[in-house]
Amino acid sequence: MEQGEELDYTVYFGFIKLGSVKFRVNNIYTENKKKYYTAVADIKSFEGIPFIGIHFIFESVMLQDKNGLITSEFHSTEFKDSDAGGKMKINSDYLFDYDSNRIHIKKFSDPGSKILMDTTVTFIKGREYQDGLSIFYNARINSLQKSEPRKNVYVYINEKESSVKYSFNFNRDAVSGGIAEFDLAAIKVAGVAQFIGILGLTGEFEGWISDDEYRIPYKARFNITIGSVTLELTSYKRKGWQPPKFID
Repeated sequence: MEQGEELDYTVYFGFIKLGSVKFRVNNIYTENKKKYYTAVADIKSFEGIPFIGIHFIFESVMLQDKNGLITSEFHSTEFKDSDAGGKMKINSDYLFDYDSNRIHIKKFSDPGSKILMDTTVTFIKGREYQDGLSIFYNARINSLQKSEPRKNVYVYINEKESSVKYSFNFNRDAVSGGIAEFDLAAIKVAGVAQFIGILGLTGEFEGWISDDEYRIPYKARFNITIGSVTLELTSYKRKGWQPPKFID
């Protein structure tokens, strides 16, 4: 992971462009001898797409441990049309305390700062969690550990505990993409999301990440309410990285 890395994706339903997802690593720092990473994802649909109108901003504070990354804090903002006209924000904050096995959850609307939820839940001692954003980075890191091609990780999303199972195929694969005129060298990841995310995202998924030490995700397919959608990398900012060419 590198501070300042930016990855921009377009979301397709068939040939229709539904929206975009933009990932950025904002900060890397050490506190109390622990290493943290903060990342942001901006997820939104394009104007004029019928039946789909979303805009979310996710922010994850991730702690590095022996298993990769775990969620320390997760913040989400959903932009919605208010009944009074204009835009309203629904904010959700999750603070994970692994020493006391608790998650503090607070949800509130803005403007008005109306409290929608303020509660603390407990979890099994020793359990570690991912959120809807940290999964993206944790899977990349886990793909470097070829001795453990299968992973089962716990997630905490939408005030619920669930899990994601995924595995890596380390046989070199080829994938096409708009960021290069040649086939890209990739390894494949496939799995099952047990939770229900944005637009009903759930169930089986598959993706392709660069077959190098950067593990940049090229493409992924997910199931949402309307059917299967594809995320495709359209631009990137990563120091020293060039997409590796597939050589048969």
